[in-house]
Amino acid sequence: MRRDALEIHWLGHDGFRLECDELTVYVDPFRVQAGPPAHLILITHEHYDHCDPTSVAALAAEGTLIVAPRACARRLRQPIRVIAPGETAIVAGVPVEAVPAYNVRRPFHPREAGGVGYLLELAGERIYHAGDTDFIPEMQALPPVDVALLPVSGTYVMDADEAVEAARAIRPRCAIPMHWGAIVGTRADAERFAQRLRGEVEVAILAPEAVAMA
Repeated sequence: MRRDALEIHWLGHDGFRLECDELTVYVDPFRVQAGPPAHLILITHEHYDHCDPTSVAALAAEGTLIVAPRACARRLRQPIRVIAPGETAIVAGVPVEAVPAYNVRRPFHPREAGGVGYLLELAGERIYHAGDTDFIPEMQALPPVDVALLPVSGTYVMDADEAVEAARAIRPRCAIPMHWGAIVGTRADAERFAQRLRGEVEVAILAPEAVAMA
């Protein structure tokens, strides 16, 4: 998907590759065999389907910077720049803010675990990757967002209907459903999300571009 100078590639599950101006940023790559070398890799939390050492190793090159919560350090062979909710940094020239991501109706991602979502700015666009989260109060205080990447599968994260409420609170120019089609969730979840937001928020359902490893 292209938005002016920004290219957005969904790698399946919660993984994305964002490209602009010869800069390549990955968020939560999972079961990725290969791809353009990363300048920056952002990881939201330590669960295996988000903090995947094999995928990180396949994408990292000399000079790749990795930003992640502290709990990810024990899973990765590469050094990381530790970040926590509420912290900001400029990494590889990219403004990055870690924002809270947690469950309020499910037990899988407690707030005290320190998982994050990310706000980052690329090519004049503000992208919000929500991480593994429910619809939480902090979403209503986010700054204006151009592209929101929101989980829709339910079970471990908000379901499609909750994601609709999140999108209505955030009011992005475009929303992309994620966290479906790999471990939990189906295209039907993404389509329900899109249908309920028709006429309110542009929704783009992307096809995964990565080939899963056996």
